[in-house]
Amino acid sequence: MAETKIDYVIAIPTFIGSLLSFLASAVAIILQIARPPRRHFRHALIVNLLISDCINSLENTISGAIFLYLGYTLSDTTPPSAACIASGYINQLSVQTIDFNILIISIIVLVSIVKSDLIARISTTNQILVCVAAWVPALITSHVALGLNAYGYVSGNWCWIKASRVDLRYGLTHGWRLFIFFATIIIYSYIYIRLQQTFKSLRTFGGTTNTQPSRDVGGNLGSDTEHILVSHDITVTHELQDTSQSRFHGLHNNSSQGIKSPTDNSFEVSRPTLESVSGPHYASHMPAPPNVKKMLLMNGYPLAYIILWIPGIANRLAESTGQSPRWLKALQASTQYVGLVNSLTYGISEQMRQEVWKKLKGPSSSYGHQ
Repeated sequence: MAETKIDYVIAIPTFIGSLLSFLASAVAIILQIARPPRRHFRHALIVNLLISDCINSLENTISGAIFLYLGYTLSDTTPPSAACIASGYINQLSVQTIDFNILIISIIVLVSIVKSDLIARISTTNQILVCVAAWVPALITSHVALGLNAYGYVSGNWCWIKASRVDLRYGLTHGWRLFIFFATIIIYSYIYIRLQQTFKSLRTFGGTTNTQPSRDVGGNLGSDTEHILVSHDITVTHELQDTSQSRFHGLHNNSSQGIKSPTDNSFEVSRPTLESVSGPHYASHMPAPPNVKKMLLMNGYPLAYIILWIPGIANRLAESTGQSPRWLKALQASTQYVGLVNSLTYGISEQMRQEVWKKLKGPSSSYGHQ
C-alpha cells in the first residue's frame, strides 16, 4: 500500500473550502425552508441545487477530515476500501447533479424571458420532474463508474474516478461539464443581449412625444417587457426594482393609472398619461437602463462557478498526461468553494436581500433610495 505524506498546503485550503461550502449550503437550505420566498418554480430549482451542494461538500468535508487526521494519502494504485468507493460514488453523483442544476436553472431563466407564460403555467408535477431530471445523468454516470470499478484514491481530500481512467473522467464528467460551461455562457449571453435591447427600447419609447400612439405600449414593447418584468418567475428584476422605484416615485404618486411598479407583471402606460406629459418631460421620469451585467451577476450568472472549476479541470488534465505540478494541485482547492458561491448566488433570495438591507438602513430609510 503506497502512502504519501499529506501536503497541508493543498489539504488545508481544500478542507476549509469544503467546510465553508457545507455550512453555507446548510444555512441557505434552512433559510429557504424557514423563511421561504414566494413559491415559484425557480425556488424549487434553487433548493434542488443547494441539496446537491450540501451533499457534495459534506462528503468532501468528512473525507478531508479523515485524510488530515491520518496525515497521509494513498496512491490510485492502492485497492480502494469500501469507504473510498462510497466516497467516490457520492462525489460523482452530487458534483454532476450540481452541474446539471446550473444548466437547468440557466435554461429556465431563458425560457422565462422568451416564454414567461409557459413557466407561469407549469404544473407542480412537471416542476418535480424537472428537479428529478437534474439527478438522472448523475445517477447513470455514477453507476457506470461503479460497475467498471473506476473509483479510487485521487489527489485531493477525496476519492473519485482513478487517474488511470482518463476516458471515464472525460466521458462521464469533464466532457459534460465543459458542455455545460459553454451552454450557460451562450444562454446568458443571449439573455444579456435581449435585456439590453429591451431596456434600450424602453428608453427610446420614453423619449417619444405625445403623438406616439398608446397602442404601441400594449403592442410589441409591452409584450417584450412583460417577459422581462415577471418577478415571480425570474429574479433579474431585482436591480430593476432598485433603480426604478426611486425614479418612478414622483410620477407614480401623481398618477395611479400611469406607470406601474416593476413588481407588477407587465409595464403599462395609459393613454391619459401619455397625453398629459410631453416627450422630454416623460423621458426624464423614465428609469435609466439598469446595469444588465450587474443584474445577471447578482441573479444567477454562473461566472464564478465556471472560474472556480477551471483549476480543477486543468489539474485533472495534467494528471492524465503525467504528473500535475504542486501549484496546480493547490489551485484545485478552488473547486471546493463552489458550494459557498452557489449558496450566496442562488440561496439568498431577493426577498432576503431586501429584508437585510432594510434592517441595515433602519426603519426610516426607504428601499428606493439605496
